[in-house]
Amino acid sequence: MTRETVDFGIDLGTTNSAIAVSTGSDGTVVRNNMEMDYTPSAVYIGKSGSVFVGKKARDRVEADPLNAHAEFKLQMGMRDKPRVFGDSGRSMSPEQLSAEVLKSLRADVRNKLGEEIHAAVITVPAAFELDQCDATRRAAALAGLDFAPLLQEPTAAAWAYSAQAAGVPSKCFWLVYDFGGGTFDAAVVQVLHGEFTVVNHAGDNFLGGKLIDWTIVDELLIPAMAVDGDLPAMDREHPRWRSNVGKLKIAAENAKIELSRVDVAEVAVELTDENDRRLLFETVVRRTDVERLAMPLYRRSVELCRRALSEKGLKPGDIDRVILVGGATMAPALRTLLADPAEGLGIPLDHTLDPVTVVARGAAIFARTQRIPRDVVQAPVEAGQVRLDFEHQPTGRGTDPLVGGRAVDDSRDDWTGFTIEFVNNAHQPAWRSGQVPLTSAGTFTTRLHAQEASNTFDIEFRAPAGELLPTSPASTSYQRMTLEGGESTLSHSVGVWLEGNEVKWILHKNAELPASKRIVLESTVDVRRGAGAGLIRVPIIEGERPRADRNTVIGQLDIRPHEINRDVPAGSEIEVSITIDRSFTPHVDAYVPILDEEFEIAVELGRSDTPSVSDLRRHLAALEKQYARLSSEPNAFIRELEERKLLEKIRQSLDTADVNPDAPASAAASIREAEALLDKAEEAAQLPRLLAEAKDMRGWVRDLTEEIGDANAKRDARDAERKLDEAAKAGDITVVNHQIEVLRRIGVGVLETTGELPAIRFNSLKEHFADSRDPRVRQLIREGEDAKLRGDNGRLTSIANELARLIPPDRPLPDDTAPSTVRSRR
Repeated sequence: MTRETVDFGIDLGTTNSAIAVSTGSDGTVVRNNMEMDYTPSAVYIGKSGSVFVGKKARDRVEADPLNAHAEFKLQMGMRDKPRVFGDSGRSMSPEQLSAEVLKSLRADVRNKLGEEIHAAVITVPAAFELDQCDATRRAAALAGLDFAPLLQEPTAAAWAYSAQAAGVPSKCFWLVYDFGGGTFDAAVVQVLHGEFTVVNHAGDNFLGGKLIDWTIVDELLIPAMAVDGDLPAMDREHPRWRSNVGKLKIAAENAKIELSRVDVAEVAVELTDENDRRLLFETVVRRTDVERLAMPLYRRSVELCRRALSEKGLKPGDIDRVILVGGATMAPALRTLLADPAEGLGIPLDHTLDPVTVVARGAAIFARTQRIPRDVVQAPVEAGQVRLDFEHQPTGRGTDPLVGGRAVDDSRDDWTGFTIEFVNNAHQPAWRSGQVPLTSAGTFTTRLHAQEASNTFDIEFRAPAGELLPTSPASTSYQRMTLEGGESTLSHSVGVWLEGNEVKWILHKNAELPASKRIVLESTVDVRRGAGAGLIRVPIIEGERPRADRNTVIGQLDIRPHEINRDVPAGSEIEVSITIDRSFTPHVDAYVPILDEEFEIAVELGRSDTPSVSDLRRHLAALEKQYARLSSEPNAFIRELEERKLLEKIRQSLDTADVNPDAPASAAASIREAEALLDKAEEAAQLPRLLAEAKDMRGWVRDLTEEIGDANAKRDARDAERKLDEAAKAGDITVVNHQIEVLRRIGVGVLETTGELPAIRFNSLKEHFADSRDPRVRQLIREGEDAKLRGDNGRLTSIANELARLIPPDRPLPDDTAPSTVRSRR
């Protein structure tokens, strides 16, 4: 079967994965060889080296954890994070493991539908970063998918619900609530005149159903074993008990699922003791206990939903419905919480579609809108056939779609006299477009009549004499949609790390893709070719935080002296351009006008290895020290840190690092969140003192520039004051500090033009050395006083320079260690 459009959608999940195929305006799940709608995302390799994927592998995770692996999705994009299969000696990266899951899903299509597919849409969490998206693309290529557009999971869910959108208001908002196995996404979807678009999202890559499973293990199952006396010394943190812990994790997951339907679930697991003797552990788990343990995670998800709404100026009352996605949403307590207007959201819940397979179904519906590129494997054109390359949109809301394309035959250059006609034989009487003449180059366009939802048009291609010629394809189709989705949107902002730890965002979160923008910066250091000195450094970062070092560096340009053909003085322009396509692939370059040269900035989409557990523990200790200092006078940020128990969460993650591969990455993510909150708490505490300093500085500079400054100085001072006001309003202490320094430099620059600076500088140095008994220092101060009386600024400058050299150096960082050597253009 030859397909014009991709038609297949894959939900590549943390716990389970599924594939669906487009069936008109809807999507149908393709079941695996066990007649299940989904396949566990698990891989097992035994001594023989054979690879098994799915339920058999998932069962092995508890029975043979050294040779089976699951839950590797969250490590996508991380370098040097292989999973080792002990008996076979093989190791596989997260991308390779994901590729095995994708291969299994492709095999299901081959077995069920008899098709060998080479194209499929693959979904990713909305909170995925660019490197994780790139890793997903690599996994698709490894699995034999030559064309794999990416689609964010909440958007896929919206596509699934769009297929049954009868009665939806022409203007409304949806909230997609996606609580998956390993990630959480909240997406605000705007429906407007037949088109839906994701306008905002909030998410957490380490908030998912598996956290509930681990909490059940830690708080219910292991304590129950201690009470029973079977394994009182068992500790999840110790590798010795890895097999037992794996079995308990599976048991907890199964009990959690069962408790969505019943009040009490029985757990029976065969474990081994210290002497490898088998014993049967039996207990019961109650729904009320699981609900109590899961409630903090549920509440965290509600906070993210509220953030996604508030950032767009929306309230729960503005939302038409909440679309539930993910197996965790079947829990009654979660649904009750979400429906509660006080504790939850108070928005009507829509769970008419299976939350486990809705993402795959939506991806398949979206895949129907994606035409397969010509260079992707398709059925060969037989001898005598004319190849038709169509360019029109295969779906739309209109009833008279425009169809267009080009006839291709290597043996023919001129198509004058040839015609093409489209015939809908399903329509009675058959609808015909009439014969449409081709241009000499073989191109054609016409309008079709799409009376039904699904329309297939047979093609009659005729030579100038009227004889019919076979074509490939022999027909084309058009699907009418009730609702259509807008473009993909950017998950995180992308920008440049500037001098002073500031950020210049170029493309902002929620920008529609493809997106492209250019900004002009300027260098802050001299780069001298002859002296081999200086460095232009332009780091590219991804994130949202105002402090540059709290975001992720994804690329960096370094221009060194030996790479340039002339000197580049400080203040030289640097134009930075960023383009990101629909599948979240970035391209960044920098143009330096003075060199008339463009430099490509390599975007390193593969994050560096997660810091070691010992490094993370040191980082945690620093955070705890910072928290202890700030908690004596708590503010809103300290209270949020405490309510979310972030420091405790980091400790717990690090304590389980030996048995949970995701623990270090989870701890690192929580550390970044704790850093952000403590940074804000620090700023809130320091801001009043800093604003007082800023007030004095701006008053001095304003008086100085008004009295003796030129037009440029006055303009620069006004600009610095404006930025200072913006930073003060935002409570951004980093930018406030930087703008105080900018104002100080402006004032010093004005004094330099008046000749007053030497005396001011000398007086400052004199004060610095007030307690010095060094004879040379005392002599210089006497000479300086004499030069000041005589008005000899040249001599005074020389004396000040000599005094300055007597100050012990602060050991400034060399140029090549500066995080950035660019700033916003003045």
